[in-house]
Amino acid sequence: MSNKHEANVRKGTLVNFQIGLIASLLFTYVMFEVYTSEPIKKTDDKQIVLENEPFIWNGEFEVYQEPEQKVVAQKRPEPIPDPTDFEVVEDDAALDDITEEFKSEEPVESKPFNPDALVDDEEDEIPENVPFSVVEDVPIFPGCENLKTNKERAACFSEKISKIISRKFDTGIGTDYGLSGVQRIYTLFDVAADGTIQNIQVRAPHPKLKKEAERVIGLFPTMTPGKQRKTPVTVKYQLPIVFKIQD
Repeated sequence: MSNKHEANVRKGTLVNFQIGLIASLLFTYVMFEVYTSEPIKKTDDKQIVLENEPFIWNGEFEVYQEPEQKVVAQKRPEPIPDPTDFEVVEDDAALDDITEEFKSEEPVESKPFNPDALVDDEEDEIPENVPFSVVEDVPIFPGCENLKTNKERAACFSEKISKIISRKFDTGIGTDYGLSGVQRIYTLFDVAADGTIQNIQVRAPHPKLKKEAERVIGLFPTMTPGKQRKTPVTVKYQLPIVFKIQD
């Protein structure tokens, strides 16, 4: 009997504990809702009325008319003639409106094409002066005759000239006249159609250097002239001379 009584007491205690817990949670929820709800804004019961000016109709009205559409002129294509629409003319009928007489002539026999008969206008206009870089056959410096290609002969030409300049040019002239540093001399001369050196032009920082450059270029030997279309021509050659005077 005592055991059954103790079981009832324990069961009642558990139920009371659950009821108290539910009540606490409910109370907490209600308090959160009370303190976190947004305040209710009071609205003014007065209504805003916009007053418009009274409209008075004078009894007149206009009838709606659609705008006139502009007529665009369209160019009509010319009618295509009907190929079956033609006038039949008898074979024996004479035609008076013929303006041209057609004749049956025998075709003229054409001669076979001969490419050797063409005349090249450029052959008659061989330039007198040709730059060294574009001439067909460069001038040949003595000692470069055995070279076969134009490129090899041009390289040999430049090498031979450079050796003469380095051996014969007196660089001590600059020191005698108070010059110092790098000196640049620009020269231009022609290898004429007979192979001689002509028309020497020099631009130098000092007249003495100019005179020395003219003297050394005058030492160049007679060469085999350059050719354009197998015809000897005058070839222009630019030669820069650069040396440094030691202080």
